[in-house]
Amino acid sequence: MKTFLNKLAHFSRKGLFLGTMASIAWVPTAFAAEDCDEETMDAFAYEDCVKAKSGAKVSNDNFGASEVDNADGMAQKTVLKPDEPTYRPFDRDAYLTSSFGENRGTRYHAGFDYSTQMEEGWPIYAPEDGKVVELRVSPFHYGKLMLFKGKSGKTWAFAHQSSFGKLDEQVSKKQYASKKNDVILKPGTSYKKGDTLTFSGSTGIGNPHLHLEVRLDNDRVINPVLAGVVVADTMAPQIFGVAVWQGNHLAITTPEALDKGCVETPVKNEFKLDMAIKIADYSREPKDNPMSVRRITMWRYDEKIFDEILDTLRYSRMAQIRDQLLWAEEADTAGDWHYINAKLAPLSTYKIEIEDFNHNVTTKKFTFHGRCKSDRPQQLTKVQTSPLFTFLSRPMLDLFRCENGMKFTALAKGGEIIENDMCKSFKHKPITLGRILEIFPEMTSIHYTSDAGSTGDGKAVDETIELYSFNQYQRSVNWSTKIGNIGVTQKITGIPTGRDTTKKILAITRTHTDSLDFIEFHPKGMQLKDWTICIENSENNAPLYWLGETSRNWFIFSKQTKGKNRCATTNELRDIANINNEEAPTLGFPYWSDMMIGGVRQPALKIPLIFKYDGVPDGNAITVTVNKKWVAAEYDSEPREIVIEGAKIPETDANINIKIVDEAGHKASYDIDVPEM
Repeated sequence: MKTFLNKLAHFSRKGLFLGTMASIAWVPTAFAAEDCDEETMDAFAYEDCVKAKSGAKVSNDNFGASEVDNADGMAQKTVLKPDEPTYRPFDRDAYLTSSFGENRGTRYHAGFDYSTQMEEGWPIYAPEDGKVVELRVSPFHYGKLMLFKGKSGKTWAFAHQSSFGKLDEQVSKKQYASKKNDVILKPGTSYKKGDTLTFSGSTGIGNPHLHLEVRLDNDRVINPVLAGVVVADTMAPQIFGVAVWQGNHLAITTPEALDKGCVETPVKNEFKLDMAIKIADYSREPKDNPMSVRRITMWRYDEKIFDEILDTLRYSRMAQIRDQLLWAEEADTAGDWHYINAKLAPLSTYKIEIEDFNHNVTTKKFTFHGRCKSDRPQQLTKVQTSPLFTFLSRPMLDLFRCENGMKFTALAKGGEIIENDMCKSFKHKPITLGRILEIFPEMTSIHYTSDAGSTGDGKAVDETIELYSFNQYQRSVNWSTKIGNIGVTQKITGIPTGRDTTKKILAITRTHTDSLDFIEFHPKGMQLKDWTICIENSENNAPLYWLGETSRNWFIFSKQTKGKNRCATTNELRDIANINNEEAPTLGFPYWSDMMIGGVRQPALKIPLIFKYDGVPDGNAITVTVNKKWVAAEYDSEPREIVIEGAKIPETDANINIKIVDEAGHKASYDIDVPEM
């Protein structure tokens, strides 16, 4: 069979081919019928040949190639030229644990994270001459945050700090003047390049580390390498899987098959294929903390058809993450599924190149095949209990559960049985709900059952999956249904139309875990303007909580209706539960440790805060008095401890009271005994 290049040479010898590989065009002159051979020609070449033969104008546009940064639509030629990498935040070795553009659920990670080897108090140096424009103190998110504006115009953000050095005194004055633990101030203090600015810590979220951002303005944040930041990353990116689909037909390829140049396609020799590649980058051995990558480039033969470079993000467009990183139920396993927005054809040879932020590169070549010999089943879920799950931002049904005795029945509206035993109708493997609806278009629900000996957790299952399908152009949905005796209403606005031409599907079911019943909503990761969810549960009208996708912790909706019909609004589908929690947080045993003040370790009293569902909304929800005088206190959200400066506690007759108001509004007051140092 002639290759694409041979066919180009064939056209060129006839004087019919004009242009280069990057800009292909055939002139509409007389083609003989035998010139357009679907069996021997490359798919794109065949399509253009037929168009040209019929007299139609043939486009010479690049097939899907793009100069733009897919994260924010900003042309690459406007991105800053990289500075020579010379800035090291520390004078000690620190390896990267998170990279720019990494998946953070509903947003991108906006900077670099450096490990500080589980230690606090590493001095951090000024990257250039400038001044501190803002300090923020919070127990969550960035924790203690310093914003430093350099003479270059860039603003450097240093997050999760333990101490602001000499500026701690100004913070303390603001706290005691306002009697608030969480404060914001604008010192305006100047520093020279290389001066000690601040000290690393673990305030906010995570173990001890430094989060470093480089901002151009209040909206744009850039890859720190462009500002000359040194990256400690010695390993090239890895590919953990390839997914190819057409409509509701999906095929998944393992890295072992890709290494042999084979990628599976669910349909034979057809256009309009979509692709996503699961990629992770590691900075060192052992391989922990999988990170994102800077660039993905793809060629069809020697024509560049896709070029995605992640050098700029916009805070205002963070929600677009799901256009690039497709949501999967195994989102907390290694790597992210990157969507490849390119025009793909089956009879071609492709090369993909992946580059991390330290210019380590991985390259793979492949062609599409109906089956790869070295392929094997791919893990699509991690903590999923029910057979309903989300993969590549679409709802799926795990029919592999048939192997363990689970039975599935397809039902039409009114409960009419369409297919009594779906395990006999389909292969025992995961399948898109869209594919099932193509076969059973009247289906509105799926009933599934399993005895206690087959579920794996010793609990019998008798549940239903309710379905709602709509077309790609529908921007809003108002759907009411029932799961058992629970009424569920969803009002959705701002549904993205996207590139997928197949029908979109909403699916819900009820499941049980950790002695808690909750309702799953799919597909997760759908970006919305508003999702108003109402749960009418006659047996349990307790407040609504949502499940964190990776933390697996439950969080209360701060604003929701009360009474029989509970309603709350957010911008993304979440799993929902009615949780009756009347317990306020309690305190553990206090102990002496230390904290950083002015860049120096000082004695501190630490008291563990214990709760199951409802923590504190902010640091100001904690009030500490010592001998009835207000005293500033930090709340360390990991490992959930209240921290009080030791110098504020008298050596004798210390009467310490701690008042707490949690996220659900529960109030508690505790007197504590001070242990001996």
